[in-house]
Amino acid sequence: MTSDHRAAPLPGDPLFLQPGEMAARMRDFDWTSTLGPPSTWSAALRTYVHLMLVSKQPMYLAWSHELIALYNDAYRPILGTKHPDALGARTADIFGQDGYPGLKPVFDAALSGESAAFENLLVPLIRAGYMEECYFDVSWTPVYVDHHVGGVFFSVAETTERVLAARRTRTLATLTDALLGARHPHSPTQAALRVAEDNVQDLPFVLLYLTDGQGEERLIGSVGLGEEDLTAWRNPPSAWLRTREPSVLSTLPLAVGPWPEPVTTLAVVPLTAPGEERLLGRLVVGLNPRKHLDEPYRDFLRLFSGQLATAVRNAELTEELQQRNTELDARNRALSAFEEWTHDLTLDHDVYTLVERAQHLVRGLIPLGVSVYYELEGERWLVKRRLGEYGNADLERAHVAGLPYATTGTLQTPYETGETHYQAVYDTAVDGLDAHTSHVTATAMVPLKTTRGVRGVLGLAMFGRAGWSDAERTIVETVGRSLSLALDRAEQVTDLARERERLAARTVELASANEELEAFAYSVSHDLRTPVRHILGFNQLFRKSLGAEVDVKAARYLEVVEQAAVRMDTLIDGMLLLSRSGRQEVHVQPVDLNVLVVQARRDAGAEFGSHPVHWQISELPRVMGDHQLLQQVMTNLLSNAVKYSTKREQSEVSVWCEESGSAWTIRVRDNGVGFNLEYAQKLFGIFQRLHTEKDFKGTGVGLATMRRIVQKHGGQVFAESDGLTGATFGFTLPK
Repeated sequence: MTSDHRAAPLPGDPLFLQPGEMAARMRDFDWTSTLGPPSTWSAALRTYVHLMLVSKQPMYLAWSHELIALYNDAYRPILGTKHPDALGARTADIFGQDGYPGLKPVFDAALSGESAAFENLLVPLIRAGYMEECYFDVSWTPVYVDHHVGGVFFSVAETTERVLAARRTRTLATLTDALLGARHPHSPTQAALRVAEDNVQDLPFVLLYLTDGQGEERLIGSVGLGEEDLTAWRNPPSAWLRTREPSVLSTLPLAVGPWPEPVTTLAVVPLTAPGEERLLGRLVVGLNPRKHLDEPYRDFLRLFSGQLATAVRNAELTEELQQRNTELDARNRALSAFEEWTHDLTLDHDVYTLVERAQHLVRGLIPLGVSVYYELEGERWLVKRRLGEYGNADLERAHVAGLPYATTGTLQTPYETGETHYQAVYDTAVDGLDAHTSHVTATAMVPLKTTRGVRGVLGLAMFGRAGWSDAERTIVETVGRSLSLALDRAEQVTDLARERERLAARTVELASANEELEAFAYSVSHDLRTPVRHILGFNQLFRKSLGAEVDVKAARYLEVVEQAAVRMDTLIDGMLLLSRSGRQEVHVQPVDLNVLVVQARRDAGAEFGSHPVHWQISELPRVMGDHQLLQQVMTNLLSNAVKYSTKREQSEVSVWCEESGSAWTIRVRDNGVGFNLEYAQKLFGIFQRLHTEKDFKGTGVGLATMRRIVQKHGGQVFAESDGLTGATFGFTLPK
């Protein structure tokens, strides 16, 4: 059936008023000889056609036992070149040469009333001129008309790319795993061939060639081809050898792989390692006859060959490294010794023990005659540690007596330059010891430097062999640097221990002094209270004794005395409060700061009841601290905020909290007189005030007490102001 069967349009039928090509084609199609005019279609058929036309999901409706095809726009790509002739045709005619023979039992079962669903169902289709490997997620259900199956409704989603991608990804993952242990140049190729055998769809046959030492490409393995077919491929065709680019070539049909169709094309991919131009070999792959070579297929072959080329090159490098094992044995022993020695350096902080270990390490790696560690004391080099014999009794006596700094050039040079001083052939005249050093053939003098300067010199001498190889120089330099760092750390540990002892003693002294000061303040405050009360008492008695006859001047004198005594009593109260805050233990518990603010507002109201205050209180957190001490802090802050803004018509007081990663910051802002920010820290000192007693009452103890309490909680206090629009006071508490 072809699309030439058309009838007059039926614009009045709402079934075909949906947008899209398929709605228009169904409207214009001549259904007379198949399903009859659409106006006569059953309600079920019209319902499913409508559902199909409005859906974005690929759908296919096979109606009647002839399985006449109807489908929507989303299904058209699945048909490929079968569209548009498939519309109105029998399903058997549409897919009779590809998918239908295998699916006929499915259609028969559906027509008998069975529903089913499949994931990744293989349905070979001819839709681009060749039989193609296609996969679909398919579900179908019979459509009933008057209790009989009138047709079959299919919901379809093509999963071909997903299935092929998953299959190729498995192959590449398996290849990666197989190549991990490849050490010989031929090992990766054998592993790749084994992996290829498990994906005969994408790799129907594989040939692997490697380039030998003479630059010739030789076949070293294959899968998928029999001996007869393989004969022609023993040597690569000359056409391949002229190019280093991937190519696709035709070949005689080869009956290989899982499909009935023969392989007629192959891909030739040169193997080159990343960043290198040298040709390692070639990968030849027969191409899937049911999947043309598209970009995903090319990417798969590119990744397969890339992994293989990298593994081949790595195997070559491994073989080269293995050939150098003999050369590296000595260095490996040195590294092992350095590892153990480096570990020891972190465990010991005794300077001379560290030097001894270094001497043993070097002598175990280099054939030394003697190793001597010198330190300069005054004008002479003194031996502090020695490993081995001097080889000459007079030379030993000279060392025991100490070598003169000015004439021992072998030691003077590294000490002054800070650089290792090598003598591949020892100059016996340089140290003025010609008669005693004829057996010394080579020396190396290593300055051991710390942050304080050159601490000493490690001397190394060889007897009977001249010269220092590069490996030996590396050992000497490495030991010198490591030992210098270890000695520096040892000095720092010693200094730190002394400093800790000094600080511990100082801490004890300060704690004792602090206790004495607090006890003194407490005692003085108590002792001062009695005479102050006497002054107040006798002042009142004196005032009464004068009666009404006291003149104005005397009355003023008595008033000044009384005010001074009251002020002194207030200061004593402040000192006692400060003293108690220093001695009082902190009882840590959860504290709701909102509760403290409520009480602090009550206290401020009692103190400044007649003055209007506008409060702006934000929600505050629960913290860990001493409830009673933190109440003092909060009451002090809010009272100060009101006090220093009483010269305004209305006090504006805001309280809020800011959170950081490790602390809470509580802030109290007012609209008062403010202060010069230069004197911010002065505010927290005892008896420190920036305003006169006449302007604002107070003792200058509250903020000092607040700072002491907050510091005992591990926090800090602060004050901010621009001197014009008020001030912000606050404190931090650690979380």
